[in-house]
Amino acid sequence: MNQRDRTATLAKTDFSAALKLARDITEVRERIQSLGWVARYAPSTEISRVVAIATKSAGTSSDFYADTMALAWPLRALHETGNGDAIPPLLKTALSLSADVHPASSRAEALSLLIHAVLPDGLRTAEPAIGTLKSVASDSHWRVVRSLIDTALLVNAFDRQSALNVAQVIPAENKRNSTIKRISEGETLQPRPFFW
Repeated sequence: MNQRDRTATLAKTDFSAALKLARDITEVRERIQSLGWVARYAPSTEISRVVAIATKSAGTSSDFYADTMALAWPLRALHETGNGDAIPPLLKTALSLSADVHPASSRAEALSLLIHAVLPDGLRTAEPAIGTLKSVASDSHWRVVRSLIDTALLVNAFDRQSALNVAQVIPAENKRNSTIKRISEGETLQPRPFFW
């Protein structure tokens, strides 16, 4: 069992030990994800402190892709602990990091994970990440296309017109048309879980 998995298990029963273990993880992505687990199960008075530690870790590695994706865990923890008002500034940090993620296909995947993390808090909360993903749509790489399709179907659970707006930017015409049809038929996706 790696340190992240040990932290995830420990976070449910021993906040102090889990926080210490998470802070000592040297690999930045695993540290941020672990701190997300700790924040999810932390006493309410400690959540903002744990998220601040995770935020401070983001961008300290040379892998902005991994750092951006890892911030999805603290973002979802904020939602699941009833701290949705703290999501926008952390999401802004994640989106800023994502600007340095290359190629566009990797950036699209990172943005998609952020959308999965914050969309349960509401479409308005997720709009900055959705808009950023749409700006990557000029790249027709299959990972960009997949991220846009998944996002359109996720958004369709909230608002059909917003879902169609995402689908309209899918660069591959056949995928765009099939996604619009799926949206019109009422198909949706649910955001993935981050904690179990």
